[in-house]
Amino acid sequence: MSYLIGLDVGSTSCKAVACDLDGHFLATSSRPTITDYLENGWSELDSDKLWSGVAACLKDVVDQVGADRCEGVAVATMNSTVLLDAEDRPLHPIISWLDVRTDKIAEEWKRTFGAEKIYQLTGINPNSVAGITKIQWIKNQYPELFSKAHRWLQVQDFISYKLTGVAKVSYTNACRTMAFDLNKREWSEDILKTAGIAPALLSEPVRSGSLIGGVQPSIEKLTGLSAGTPVFAGGIDYACGAFATGIIDTGQMLNSTGTSEQIMVVTDQPQTNPSYINQNFTSVLHVVNDKYYMMGMILASGGIFEWFKREFKGGSFDELVEEASRQPIGANGCMLLPYFAGRYSLSIDANAKGAFTGLTLATKRGDVVRSMIEGLCYEMMANLSGMQSISATNVHSIYAIGGAAKSDFWLQMKADVTGLTVKSKFVPESAALGAAMLAGLGAGVYASPTDAVERMSHQEKIYQPNEQNHEKYQKIYKALYQDLYIALKEFNEKLAGVQNCLR
Repeated sequence: MSYLIGLDVGSTSCKAVACDLDGHFLATSSRPTITDYLENGWSELDSDKLWSGVAACLKDVVDQVGADRCEGVAVATMNSTVLLDAEDRPLHPIISWLDVRTDKIAEEWKRTFGAEKIYQLTGINPNSVAGITKIQWIKNQYPELFSKAHRWLQVQDFISYKLTGVAKVSYTNACRTMAFDLNKREWSEDILKTAGIAPALLSEPVRSGSLIGGVQPSIEKLTGLSAGTPVFAGGIDYACGAFATGIIDTGQMLNSTGTSEQIMVVTDQPQTNPSYINQNFTSVLHVVNDKYYMMGMILASGGIFEWFKREFKGGSFDELVEEASRQPIGANGCMLLPYFAGRYSLSIDANAKGAFTGLTLATKRGDVVRSMIEGLCYEMMANLSGMQSISATNVHSIYAIGGAAKSDFWLQMKADVTGLTVKSKFVPESAALGAAMLAGLGAGVYASPTDAVERMSHQEKIYQPNEQNHEKYQKIYKALYQDLYIALKEFNEKLAGVQNCLR
């Protein structure tokens, strides 16, 4: 029997899944990703340890499946920088995508090159997540070390390079470096020249699903994969997860809720008009159909529940949600502004803070919890509205995955607040499965992305909006929620200034 392998190499763990051609899992394996969290918000990974964990996961699943034929492998990853010398030895620890040490470099890009020009070229508002800021930091801090650099890779092409000895990176991963020309689909000469980065350091950009090469004989024993097993270009983890969930057509939206919450809308064209730059939506290439996607983010979503459970003992998630469900729409006047980690999209604002308003001595815990869910739904609605307006794309359905997808109450509220059909498809290990599906596309197992999605057998639940509830939520959203951020913005700026003075 033929099978496919998908890898999901993330900040907390690396996972491998082997699945048959209809998406049924035959074997899975996981290893922790050891991230070292340092002072001042720095975080790093050891590239050799990362590769060892990936190789061990591959060996596990291949051994479990046995002698069947692997049609292909692909990798879904976070976007973090790997720098190698001419002997393929790491020159510096991997600087994690969430590492904030490069904030000043991102600000320098805005001042010198111009944020609007970068946004037009790359679809990204300069920020510290961008891979080019990481490599610049190494170049600035360790020039002698950087002079030995032979390859600048992202984690996706690093793993593929270890497997094949060929350096190719997917368009979607290249986009996240802030050095990729979105319209030409090649590395930007202007950006690389400004950064002082030689183009020869970078991998060749290719479409997701393109053949990278065959597994090298030298790692056959380490990974269990037969020499020559084809390896295909994968993509950013959440874009691969979107593919596995069936988000491949214009007007579909993925809502992924974990510690943070991603709102991703598929579009026909990149949306890089500088007049929208302050809304901070990323607009880059999707992994299939030559589509693009816009993405916004709520930095703290499920993380707010984790904070609440940790600091106010006495209830599981299910118990808290059940209490919330017994309270009326509007939570008896209690409202949440969910900026517990600052504001990312609609306008980036590090000074924005979370806030509960409308509290009285009559407020119950269920009101507070309901206000948390309502506030997150309103914020999702605000992001959705912004992306629809900018892209002139009519979103017609929402696919929900992640922690919120386990709560019928939360998903029904998403439908009621937005007035859109919400679908929940339970897709275990969606990023790894999406990578496996890309490998299947590359290997010719699937005739098209639509064929690949239709071959997957995962069940979905559908939540239709209640029109009466929708009218009530919209009244609160328009009359109150839309004004709440502005009402507190000046106060939060003063608060940040006072806190800085007291340190």
